[in-house]
Amino acid sequence: MARIGVPAVTGAVGIAGGILLGRTKLQRNRKVLGIPVPSKIDLSDVTHHIGEAGKQFGKLADEVKKASGEVKSVREKAEQIGRAFG
Repeated sequence: MARIGVPAVTGAVGIAGGILLGRTKLQRNRKVLGIPVPSKIDLSDVTHHIGEAGKQFGKLADEVKKASGEVKSVREKAEQIGRAFG
């Protein structure tokens, strides 16, 4: 029967220990400034909120455009009345 050498056993123990330490390190909760940081971040919810904000911004831009058009119309009418009296 062949004997397994000490370096081979030591190497195997070292590899097993490295794998065990790697797993526990990956499972450890990470913290930034004392606040736990999740290992997986779901961005689908964030992209949904960004899309909704974009839609609301578009609606606001349309309202501002309409209001500025109305202000322009009122200003032109006032200028016409001013010329008629002036």
